[in-house]
Amino acid sequence: MINMVEIFEKLGYKLQTCKTCGQEFYSQVDRDTCGDAPCDEYGFIANPATDKPYNLYEIQKVFKEFLESEGHTAIDRYPVLAKRWRDDVFLVGASIFCFQPWITSGLVKPPANPLEIAQPSIRLNDVDNVGRTGRHMTCFTMGSHTVINTEDDFIYWEDETIRLCHEFFKSIGINTEEITFIKSWWSGGGNEGPCYEVCCRGVELATLVFIQYETLDDGSKKEIPIKVVDTGYGLERIAWISQGTPTAYDACFAPVVDKLMELTGVEINEDIQGKNAQIAGMMDIEDIGDLKDLRQQVADSLGLSLNDYLEIAEPMEAIYIIADHTRCLAFMIADGIIPSNVKEGYLARLVLRRTIRFMKDLNMKESLADIMAIQLDFLSKFYPEIRDSEQHIMNIISLEEERYSATVKKGKSIVKRSIKRLKKEGKNEMPLNLLIDLYDAHGIPPETVVEIAGDDFVVNVPDNFFTQVAGAHEKDNSSKKSTFKVDFPETELLFYKYFYQQEFEAEVLGVLEKDGKQCLIFDKTIFYPEGGGQPSDMGEISIDGNVLKVSHAEKVDDVVLHHVDEVSQDIVGKTILGKIDWDRRITLARHHTGTHLVIAAARKVLGQHIWQAGSQNGLTRARIDLSHYRRITQEELNEIEKLANEYVMENIDLDIQFHTRDEAQELYGFVLYQGGIVPGKMIRVVKIPGVDVQACAGTHVLRTGVVGPIKINKTERVQDGVERIDFSAGLAAIDSMQHDNELLRESSSIFKVDNEQLPKTCDRFFSEWKAQKNEIDRLKTQIASLKMNSLAEDYEEINGLKVVSELMEADFKELQKIATDFTDNGKADVVIMGNNDGKIVGAASQNAIDNGIKINNVIKSAASILGGGGGGRLTLAQGAGKNTDKMNEAIQTAIGLIKG
Repeated sequence: MINMVEIFEKLGYKLQTCKTCGQEFYSQVDRDTCGDAPCDEYGFIANPATDKPYNLYEIQKVFKEFLESEGHTAIDRYPVLAKRWRDDVFLVGASIFCFQPWITSGLVKPPANPLEIAQPSIRLNDVDNVGRTGRHMTCFTMGSHTVINTEDDFIYWEDETIRLCHEFFKSIGINTEEITFIKSWWSGGGNEGPCYEVCCRGVELATLVFIQYETLDDGSKKEIPIKVVDTGYGLERIAWISQGTPTAYDACFAPVVDKLMELTGVEINEDIQGKNAQIAGMMDIEDIGDLKDLRQQVADSLGLSLNDYLEIAEPMEAIYIIADHTRCLAFMIADGIIPSNVKEGYLARLVLRRTIRFMKDLNMKESLADIMAIQLDFLSKFYPEIRDSEQHIMNIISLEEERYSATVKKGKSIVKRSIKRLKKEGKNEMPLNLLIDLYDAHGIPPETVVEIAGDDFVVNVPDNFFTQVAGAHEKDNSSKKSTFKVDFPETELLFYKYFYQQEFEAEVLGVLEKDGKQCLIFDKTIFYPEGGGQPSDMGEISIDGNVLKVSHAEKVDDVVLHHVDEVSQDIVGKTILGKIDWDRRITLARHHTGTHLVIAAARKVLGQHIWQAGSQNGLTRARIDLSHYRRITQEELNEIEKLANEYVMENIDLDIQFHTRDEAQELYGFVLYQGGIVPGKMIRVVKIPGVDVQACAGTHVLRTGVVGPIKINKTERVQDGVERIDFSAGLAAIDSMQHDNELLRESSSIFKVDNEQLPKTCDRFFSEWKAQKNEIDRLKTQIASLKMNSLAEDYEEINGLKVVSELMEADFKELQKIATDFTDNGKADVVIMGNNDGKIVGAASQNAIDNGIKINNVIKSAASILGGGGGGRLTLAQGAGKNTDKMNEAIQTAIGLIKG
């Protein structure tokens, strides 16, 4: 194997040091700088670096063909939703994310080796810079040639990686004397290693990473046996330098940009955009200050005031942002992300609502769906799966646009209340944490807050607002790993071998305490430990004539712990007889298999975007949470229920086998992980042929017919983007049906009609009740009017004020209406009214208030006579108490307070 120094020498490169930044780099010619910005300016704008221009999809094709000619196998892109195979991040941020942790750790074989991939990747850590710097994108395509080297199969390392990079850039017409390889170090996803940043004319085009260490918790590193070549070629940037356009956006999605310009009338000023990109390339744009400084520098270089520059630049930036964001959304939604207020859905909604914001800035009349249609028409030419998901994407986009409009409308009152509270606290500026919370918790964009605040309250929106918000949501911190460890041999799991076995003998290997409970460890067990949404088995064990109840079983690593009452003797080494509660086991197994049938039916009825977001099996019912963008209709529920029962009646034999992870993934793909990521090299695959396949550790019946009937009880929305189906299976379904039938019989008996007549009867009774209620309300209004007329003449003058008081038969709302009608229409200055239910109301006119009457305090005191409390405003107050027999006394107390 040729080492790195030798391969560079062979290719004519020599090691040098950058006189500006001090970095070491390799170049074929003597030079003072390393070739990367800010040490070197962009030298390709209006001066392409290749022999001919390439658009993004042409460069993808050239990259693929070059590597195939060099012995690499091209593989299809992975979904951008990394949660399909890993539990630490939501989105694919680089091609290596596709292979961590299973392939890079050696647990799974790579789909090809060496391989080539062009992977759409999403990073929102600098979303606020998109459109403004010329190069930042939320979604970009990372080209990679990846190698998984093992001791038995070492393919290539630095030498061949460097040669391939050199030859590829040479093949597309880049003068290799303009290329530099800068020495650096990379870390990510728990791994690290040396790397080279490959630059040309001031822009980084590729990173060549050589992963050879594991990053430990204390920050130190440990060499790993598997050595990974992880390369990342920025295909958008390569297309950009080949065309020499002012921005990468013009180079990569020009048809979408052109259409947006046509719709809005915005014209791209190439001089401004080119200058902007060049100056941005000289800066490491990371924070608010950087971005403000960039804008000022560009304005100064063009001889414009900052305001004049922004007036020209911001519409152009909005065009680029909309083009970029709709592209990002297309991949997100096509790959199964449902916009919501949590996890990956939160990130999709953030991108979507930012897009709407910039459309609003441009005063676009078109809907977001109209713009997305333009993007889909462009993307689907290169990604057929986008075309296949077009209707699904458009449904979600249209629905989300409606929701956003409703959110903004509803949010205005929340913002107004927040500002009012801050003003009361003596503040005249909104804190950033509240601005973020208004977006985080209520979906109210900062621009809406600014509009509502107006000129008399300060709302400063930082330029990196959305970067801060996205950064707090990019990683999945929901999975907590237990620190509890056990040092015992792996427990043999008999329930996988002999599902119908109800008793077993085993040797006691140990007794330990966990969470205040004593736990027994055996060499084998038929007790299923809780996991995968299935509760554990329960039962008992017998030892030396003593019987211990097993209340719970759990698995720590590969060891099953059986929770029991306190053990009073030394039993290690003895033999026990264990017995499970079979009725509990078979009920849970029916529900678990039923869960697989329901989700399979839901995918067929609702669409292939359906993904399990959680499940829980119980004894009387089970629930399954599904990712879905709208409420499930009753018609759809009926169809799902019917189809699930058809699967039951087909009495399909389940095919349950253990596979190595790579075998399972090769056979079935990521659909295996519907129920979540299953750890380990070996995974148990539960397949219902022609219906469903999942990696699942739970207990299942052996044929679908054993599940028995499946009855869907209800559906509810758990959160945005997640629908819950509650169902029962087997005998539990029969119990549920019988319960519903009993309710139906009781209801029919009350109305004295047959079951079939119940709906019409209920409708008739409801209509009659509603009509009678309306008539009663009308009569009450007439009675109140008559009472008001008689009371208008029966007032008492106190200190120059007209005071009306009365104990009358009226409900709370009627009392309030009568009282305020008197004071609002000048019939009285003060009104005190009560009823026999212990409710008291007081109202005061402005004249009474000006004369010192505080009706809220009056009613509070009067209500205390009733044994209760009260209060309210200066114009209207109310109170109540349980001493209803003292209402006259309470009214007289109020009159006494008015008299003073």
